[in-house]
Amino acid sequence: MFKKIDYSHAVRHDVFQNKLQKRIVAVLPAHNERDSIKDTLDSLRNLIVPSGLELDLFVALDNCTDDTENVLESNSDGLNVYALTTVDNKERKVGALNQIYRLFFGNMSETAEPLAKKHIGSVNNIVAYLGIDADIYLEKHALTILYDEINEKHNIGGVSANYTCLLPESKKRLLKDDPNADEKINSGKFGGPIARFITMQQNKSFSEWTIQQKHDGHQATILGGQATLFRPKALREVYDKLRLNGIYDNSTDTEDLLLTQHLRSLGWQCKISRKARCYVDSMKTMKSYSAQALKWRVGKLDYMTKAGISTAYSRFSWIEELTLWSNGITRIALIVLIPAAILLGNFTYNWIFLLPILFSMILNTIVVIKTPNKRFIDVLLSATTISSEFAIWFDFITDIKSWHEISKIERKDTWASQYQAESGVSSKLSAGWLSIIVIALLVGLGLYFKLITLNSALQTIKPYINRGFDILIYLVIFNTVLMVRKLFKMRGGFKA
Repeated sequence: MFKKIDYSHAVRHDVFQNKLQKRIVAVLPAHNERDSIKDTLDSLRNLIVPSGLELDLFVALDNCTDDTENVLESNSDGLNVYALTTVDNKERKVGALNQIYRLFFGNMSETAEPLAKKHIGSVNNIVAYLGIDADIYLEKHALTILYDEINEKHNIGGVSANYTCLLPESKKRLLKDDPNADEKINSGKFGGPIARFITMQQNKSFSEWTIQQKHDGHQATILGGQATLFRPKALREVYDKLRLNGIYDNSTDTEDLLLTQHLRSLGWQCKISRKARCYVDSMKTMKSYSAQALKWRVGKLDYMTKAGISTAYSRFSWIEELTLWSNGITRIALIVLIPAAILLGNFTYNWIFLLPILFSMILNTIVVIKTPNKRFIDVLLSATTISSEFAIWFDFITDIKSWHEISKIERKDTWASQYQAESGVSSKLSAGWLSIIVIALLVGLGLYFKLITLNSALQTIKPYINRGFDILIYLVIFNTVLMVRKLFKMRGGFKA
């Protein structure tokens, strides 16, 4: 069943086909999702729905310029699909989701008509809302597991699934004369070594994040938008008390984070599921991976700078930020100080420099072993600290870019940047790369015209080297303590 609706249908009590049925409502925002939404629909069709309930899917078609709607309609057999085309939406995913939720909670605009009383009666039959993305695949028992878990206690506001990225199949498996080879690669189902490495990096992040949350009493730091089941009463309270004219807040790029914090501030518990599994689409190029990481990081820093240390999550995030910068500065110091000391002939080996490498190897190998769909090469890259060093440098550089972004008066649209990166659209040369090129040119010119020499540069920093090594040792000890602390959270039988 496929039905086009808008807000007026809720005013007229003309939304649901079966108005008296107890139901779970899945809410999905869709912006140009032609290539991925079919798999998501197949996933929903194969779900086992809790006994006595019906599953309805509400899709917000948001500024689509492809044939997402046609794909949605042609693949709606066996599902109850309600499609709403957003109106004048300038808030991207947040605006699309909020326009859907107004069908259930009403529109606070002064000019908007109220919901029909009989429609409100039908809305009261909704026992849970399932927030999902258009590029996910839910394991068939996931919904029943999430529903059982959210009903374990009356104060649980939401339960998030365990996330795993599906690893692209090797391009070597494609036949050389396959006429659809390019299409299969572009769809993300097949990829080369880089795409598979980047996907595994994302899986490692998911694994570490999931295990830490389970270690902390299954308390979810963020109820991810990929697949989370919400209690209607909790969302209703957010809607009424925060007066967002919807559920989600557009003041940051990480709307899921803010909703989680809003629920917590109202006394609701946010949990991560013990075993409900959701497979999500991964970024498969460095450009798209960087764009997504930047969007998430900017949103997180937005929240941190506004919240200060007023919430448990903001305090945890500031500790993570300190850890990240400590790791980054330690590596920069190692790169600068050790070669300089060797060239000056006063380098003394200290075994303590091996501690971060040793514990990084142990920590990352444990994380990979607990990660679903791992390969031998992934374990090997972690055991040799190659993948962990990549992750540290990637996160550190992304964080620097993010601080630069939030310091601007006119901010970049990080959603647009991610869309462009995923679609392969080239972006302009960044200010960071431009600065590196200028500095490299100046240094090159200085060396060429002998305005600076290696010896003069070394003599300039020589008085600071010993002091630098003293600071470096403290940083190494600090980083080691943090890694040992994290190792305790990785132990036990928790699975990612």
